[in-house]
Amino acid sequence: MNSESSVYHKRRHSARTTDEYLFNQLVPYLGNKRRLLHLILEALESTGTLNSKNGRSPIFADFFAGSGVVSRLARQNGYRVIANDWEPYSHALNSAILSCTEAPAFKELGGYQKAIDYLNRLPEVKGWVTHNLCPRNDEIYDPSRDRLFFKRRNGMRIDAIRQQIATWQAQGAIDDVEMSALLAPLLYSASFVSNTSGVFKSFHHGWGGKTQTALERIESLLWLTPSRFCPMGEPKKPAAEMWCVDAQHLANQMRTFEVDVAYLDPPYNQHAYSSNYHVLNALTLWDQVDLPTPDTKGFKSGIDRAWRKERPSQYNSSKYAKEAYEKLVATINARYILTSYSTDGNIEAADLLQANLKRGRVTLLTQDVPRYRVSKQRQSERARVLEFIVITDTHAKSGPPLRQLLGQLYHFAELGGVDTTGVSTQLALW
Repeated sequence: MNSESSVYHKRRHSARTTDEYLFNQLVPYLGNKRRLLHLILEALESTGTLNSKNGRSPIFADFFAGSGVVSRLARQNGYRVIANDWEPYSHALNSAILSCTEAPAFKELGGYQKAIDYLNRLPEVKGWVTHNLCPRNDEIYDPSRDRLFFKRRNGMRIDAIRQQIATWQAQGAIDDVEMSALLAPLLYSASFVSNTSGVFKSFHHGWGGKTQTALERIESLLWLTPSRFCPMGEPKKPAAEMWCVDAQHLANQMRTFEVDVAYLDPPYNQHAYSSNYHVLNALTLWDQVDLPTPDTKGFKSGIDRAWRKERPSQYNSSKYAKEAYEKLVATINARYILTSYSTDGNIEAADLLQANLKRGRVTLLTQDVPRYRVSKQRQSERARVLEFIVITDTHAKSGPPLRQLLGQLYHFAELGGVDTTGVSTQLALW
């Protein structure tokens, strides 16, 4: 795979319409690396593990898989993948798409396409989603007393489809991988038709928000299409090993063997993914928790207390992120450690680099990107931030000192990183 094929083009790689495995049905996601895949591929090339000729597939361990796009990149380039994320929705999104080289069999249901077709034809059902995440009336609603995550028809379609998947699972008609192959299109489609900016911590007060630019998307009919799969891998063997645990727990479990590449993309700021994507977790777990009404203090968006109080990562805290990262990097057993981070993150660049320098020689790749804004109407004093990849060779101990690394990093940050053509700059460190 050449670097050009990993460069994201908004129109050509629309998640809803593209057939390309790398970008097909990617959920809108905070910190999504789809625009930085060419940079990550460049980092992999610098390690020498890409297109390995030693007779075995190199192992790529993704500790914070999220949307799964970086693990897809690794799969597509011949790596055996270990993909982990402690959010249930991420596990559901990625299990089948990463571990299968072709569509699961669905023997009990006549094949994957027939299972998808059956779900699309189901009559609408008023269930948990309709009662908790939709208004009582699409035309006459009160945002202080109604949740407007979905139009009622789409809410009822989600209810019908999710309940049927649960029924098939209870009957033994589908296994865990087949369930993931059904949940992934449902989670993507639910995200697509949601009355949000891409995260579920809040909804638009009115369909499509003030500008109504997303109205066509929100009013479109929820419809499932099959996931795409990457044919690379050994026949009849899972192409990926899936985990759903805390990253530190995975590092502890993997201490007895060395992987070729460990990829770290921890949360940058205080916004917990468990809260931002609580609706996707609810659809994944289908525990149908009784939610207080929207006018109950603290429950306007319907975020269960468990997701708010029990699930935030240490990386969401400026107080604990540094210590958590230092411990993780010190524990990981990998030849190369690649860390994606930002000058906008909770961990200071000096602390992050110092943790990696303790493990080996460090080089950097950088690119400036637009700073995330919930709305285009909201302006920021810092319109752009510097995204960088720390490449650590744990077998090499000599390299540039921290002061030199910081000087060059801040130099590129001050200049705006790289030019706007999307071509990265590798820092000359010695």
